[in-house]
Amino acid sequence: MPEPLTPEEAKNLLGLCRAGNLYDVEKWMASGKSLHMPSGIKKTPLAVAIDLGFHSLVELLSRHETSQEVKNKGLSDAVTAKRLDLAQLLLENGADIKSIPLMHAFGTWDPAIIRFFLEKGADAIKGSPFAVAFGEKVRTTLRPYVEYKKAHPELANELQEQADRALRHFSHEGDLKWVSLMLWAGANPRTQGPTLDDRLDNDPECHTTALREACYQGKLDVLLKLKPDPSRDDLSDLLRCAAFFASVEVVQYLLRIGAEPNDKESGGCGALENCFWHLGFGHFEPFGGKRLVSKYDVHGTLECIQSLTEHGALWRPEGPSQLNSVRQALCKCEPEVTVELMKILARNKACPEENLEELLDTPRMRAHLSPLGMNLQPAPSGKVRQRRRDSKRAPA
Repeated sequence: MPEPLTPEEAKNLLGLCRAGNLYDVEKWMASGKSLHMPSGIKKTPLAVAIDLGFHSLVELLSRHETSQEVKNKGLSDAVTAKRLDLAQLLLENGADIKSIPLMHAFGTWDPAIIRFFLEKGADAIKGSPFAVAFGEKVRTTLRPYVEYKKAHPELANELQEQADRALRHFSHEGDLKWVSLMLWAGANPRTQGPTLDDRLDNDPECHTTALREACYQGKLDVLLKLKPDPSRDDLSDLLRCAAFFASVEVVQYLLRIGAEPNDKESGGCGALENCFWHLGFGHFEPFGGKRLVSKYDVHGTLECIQSLTEHGALWRPEGPSQLNSVRQALCKCEPEVTVELMKILARNKACPEENLEELLDTPRMRAHLSPLGMNLQPAPSGKVRQRRRDSKRAPA
């Protein structure tokens, strides 16, 4: 490492650079004087030349600069300034292209700079730079991605995963434009893995697919773009995802294209159970309010249950715990919700009558329904029979 200049010498050299005095700077170096700045001065002659955009001065200084760190910093500055010509000069004179994250080049939105970095060996895998760029909607990375993937088949799997992650993200967001762009770039809606949230990378339980995300979020337009295929896709799984947050349109679409609702070993419908769970979360009350969920709040959930049972969905509760979980959900709702649910299940013969009787026949449910002044029992006709209760009537 050469001896650093004195503060006065450093000030003089930087002054020559700022003034663009190329020949004076050349004489400075010809005299054997150093380019190494003292510790108190952060700016370097090369950085000043790049700020000026002075091509000849950058060439002169980069050719004589001995510090790898200064050259690499100069390369970063040239990219920030979107000066491809200066970046090429610095690379020719020893700057290390891998010292600059590829995302830095992507951030310029300049296809020429992006392609230059890729052609010169920038790392396209570490840190998933393409996935990050897609997530930030840097549109100019799309075609270079396709070209680079084609030119580097040995990296195809890692590159494919970056596009798939972005597709899962945009399917979750419901961004139809970017879903379409990612499909154009070759992203696969069926692969399972994390989204762009790095925290989920190593948690397989949180991994998902673009198709599932579209269903979870109730994005029918996105789902149509992803084109679920009954011969390839598990439509029952997608149906459960759509029912989890009561996505009526998606549930109805999946049923139309052939989703089998009764997917459980017991013969019951998993999607129906997800709807029951959602009944207790059909309304957000700000400031910690305790208002019961109304029929209006859960009209979408009830509509999902109606559609599922009309298509043959069956409720087959597997033990007391499942019955109890449905009771807990219903007790968070107004009594009218229970009445409507019983009508739907009974009308469509979606559940054995003894299960409905068992669901209602507890002290807690009777107390919950008491404001209506009635007992509810499924009648043989398939309708819900309402029996008036009069607690004041004296025994005969």
